[in-house]
Amino acid sequence: MTITEMQNTATQILVHLKNRRLKQAIDALRSWLQDVHLLEYVDSVDELENNYRLMLQYAVDGVNDPQRELVYHNLVKKAFLLTDTIREELFTKFSSGYDYSQIRYYRSQLRSLRAIVHSLEEQSTNKVVAFLIEEGLNQQSNRKEQIALHEQTRLEMFRSLWLIQEVDADSFKLLLASDTIDPVDKSFAISALTLNLVRQFNAERIGLLADACMHKQPEVRLRALVGLALALAIYNARLPFYDGIRQRLALLSDDPKFAKALVTIIIQFARTSETDKISQKMQQEILPEMMKLAPQVKDKIDFDNMSSAEEWEDKNPEWQDLIEKSGVGDKLREMSELQLEGADVYMNTFAQLKHYPFFNELPNWFLPFDTGHSTVVDLFAENNQMMQLLLNNAYLCNSDKYSLAISMKQIAESQRKSMMQAFKLEAEQIDELKKSDLNMETETYERQVSNQYIQDLYRFFKLFAYRNDFMPVFNWALRFHSCWFFDMLDLSEEQQLQIAEYYFAKGYYGEAFALFEKLSKADVDAGLFQKMGYCRQQTADFGQALEYYLRAEALLPEQLWLTRKIAFCNKMLRNYDEALDYYKRAEVLDPENRNIQLQIGHLFVQEKRYAEALNYYFKVELATSTPKVWRAIAWCSFLSGKFRQAENYYAKIIEQKPTKLDYLNAGHVAWSQQKRNDALQLYAKSVQLFRLDDDDFYKAFDQDVPQLLASGISKEEIPLMMDKLRYMI
Repeated sequence: MTITEMQNTATQILVHLKNRRLKQAIDALRSWLQDVHLLEYVDSVDELENNYRLMLQYAVDGVNDPQRELVYHNLVKKAFLLTDTIREELFTKFSSGYDYSQIRYYRSQLRSLRAIVHSLEEQSTNKVVAFLIEEGLNQQSNRKEQIALHEQTRLEMFRSLWLIQEVDADSFKLLLASDTIDPVDKSFAISALTLNLVRQFNAERIGLLADACMHKQPEVRLRALVGLALALAIYNARLPFYDGIRQRLALLSDDPKFAKALVTIIIQFARTSETDKISQKMQQEILPEMMKLAPQVKDKIDFDNMSSAEEWEDKNPEWQDLIEKSGVGDKLREMSELQLEGADVYMNTFAQLKHYPFFNELPNWFLPFDTGHSTVVDLFAENNQMMQLLLNNAYLCNSDKYSLAISMKQIAESQRKSMMQAFKLEAEQIDELKKSDLNMETETYERQVSNQYIQDLYRFFKLFAYRNDFMPVFNWALRFHSCWFFDMLDLSEEQQLQIAEYYFAKGYYGEAFALFEKLSKADVDAGLFQKMGYCRQQTADFGQALEYYLRAEALLPEQLWLTRKIAFCNKMLRNYDEALDYYKRAEVLDPENRNIQLQIGHLFVQEKRYAEALNYYFKVELATSTPKVWRAIAWCSFLSGKFRQAENYYAKIIEQKPTKLDYLNAGHVAWSQQKRNDALQLYAKSVQLFRLDDDDFYKAFDQDVPQLLASGISKEEIPLMMDKLRYMI
């Protein structure tokens, strides 16, 4: 059995357990053990099955057992544990993945966690300094030796917590409680435990992270909260079986600071998705479009798709006012400005600086920035100002600070000074921002700590050389709101709305809708219904969008934006009569809006009410005479048999900047007036533009054949005209 087959088998068993198919999970476990020849676990499977059979028999016999659900949960947990244990043993033996290679190499060499904690306490800064002074030794050389020894012990601590199968919970608690161990080491330990949990579920370790979420040091507390959120999301499906975790989270949620910090972290995780989103947009949309010499025009007069950019994309202007008044706008802008630069710009910049030997060691990706680290200590010893500038920079995560410091060591002094000046200016700007709101200083610092740590995680899981050997944890960046623990924490409506508004502002409409829908059950609010409708509209679910818009209208009638959205959705659903009705209502509310009048004209064309359509088009032309309006008049005139009028308008269009479709349509008009040579010349020009766009003229022509036949051109003449055109070009 290959590693891939082992993983697939384990995954299938876990799926059975998550879906409460315990009998199928037991059968699959037994078969798996036979396939891989791990017969020492057969007795455990037998015991599990016998207990389950007994429970089932009691249930069938009608025995009243108030503990039945608890017994069932315990059986499922045992099956989960057995599956995890078997998988871990097999992967430790046979997997070539990076973490399992490290397990095989380091496990036998590592001391106990208790011994490592003792060494860290012995190596604490205060004790080392006191020792050096007391002994009167050469402090410089001995200090370097002590730094190297401490770094080795710190790495050993990380590997122990990351790689050891059974973590010593008591020693871990001693580590975090120690008054002498450096906060850098404690934060480092939290990351190691998190990485251990990413590899394998363990309820006790989740409890250790939960305990650490109440730590007095924010660097430790916030790393623990980030790790806890990740673990709860990754193992979401199995958590309902663990009452202990439920109780622990209930205790945490009683602290308002915990809930507030968790909301911030959920938004920060969501923001990491912006990096890939923006990069993809640049590579797949923006850059290719810039390479094109001409726009792709796909309709005659903008009524085939019946939707303008304004109709699709404009959000209710009243929402921004509401956001500003509530203060949410300021928070969203602040968070966006704080992290977006790091995720969007700095990620790409510093990706090129992750090839130093320092980053070959996996633990170093999680190390809080330490100016005393041997890799960078010389740089900061010679320049205290540089140390302060790097330490205080809120826009650089720990990993990027190491990248920058290492690169600084390798450049000339003059270049170093220039870089320092740039950071000094940025630091001064940050100080000014802090002075503007002193009350937010502590909260802002804590946001920076969690933000920088999430960036560190993002860089590791996206840039580490062996990243593909690790679970892609950022796949959960936009799923926290749908996890079991999210509802269990009972966040306030304001906190849920804060997350929903962030999703909405960033265009994550599916995620925003899910939260708005939860909130709407507790509060009948026109604003929520509008946003729910807009979310569905943006995912092209026009039927449901219309449903929510109509609910909003019942609470907020005669509102221009909402009326237009109802009209638009009806139009996209081809409910043309209803769409006309609502666009006319919108016209009453905004009589000077030419786009509304154009939409009414387009709908009249769609219903073949050409005279009424032209009346609206001429009304628009009187206010704004543009090629866009002329195209509408020209095409509608052609459809209604007013060929001379259509010819005059296409002549005006061609004098401006005609498109391939303008020439095509003008050719139709000429042909309808028996001006065949003129039609051929216009078609030829259209063909040339179609070729420039690498598009098919004849396909576009075929779509217009019904209109040509209606204009009086015989069916037999059409293939002859096209062949003549082919000879010409």
